[in-house]
Amino acid sequence: MTNANDAAPSERRDHERHRVCLAGKIFIAGAGAVFDCTVTNLSAGGAGFWCAGAPPLDTPLVLYVDGFGRFEGAVTRSVQGDAGVKFSCSDAKRKRLEEALAGFVVDGMKAVTRLRRFERARVAAAIDHFSLADGEAVACSLVDISLQGALLRTGRRPAIGEIVHLGQTRGWVIRHLDDGIAIQFLQRSAA
Repeated sequence: MTNANDAAPSERRDHERHRVCLAGKIFIAGAGAVFDCTVTNLSAGGAGFWCAGAPPLDTPLVLYVDGFGRFEGAVTRSVQGDAGVKFSCSDAKRKRLEEALAGFVVDGMKAVTRLRRFERARVAAAIDHFSLADGEAVACSLVDISLQGALLRTGRRPAIGEIVHLGQTRGWVIRHLDDGIAIQFLQRSAA
């Protein structure tokens, strides 16, 4: 008979881990580096991924998981490209991830892609540029927008993680597309 305390560490996880094979990106703010990765398992508490340049233990990073979003965390395991990250996110974000994973298990990616937190709207807005941190204006057109972010058509692709201004709103570049960029708006700090 096996005692629960004798279970292997992987069996004592707080959140059920699901095997996946999803494209991802790692953003290491301290180094200003972005790496492509393959997410191999995912839970509401963290993820496993493979990356040719896997960061060392305790490195703070942002992991973008295609279809699921972005998660801040720190590296908990790193051995020859195979790494793990423990998420440091709010309970609300963890709950949304659990719901998305439950949908993914049943219906695959189509369940995840329809779970937007805020509805996107296609608009004919007078936005014709965004600004880089140094103030340079970059021509663009607005494809769609939500309370959380925007999709811009542009020939210029600032680095993932770079802060840009869209009108009076600050955001960071989260994804490059064939003909533009996706940005996520940054929340204003409480005064």
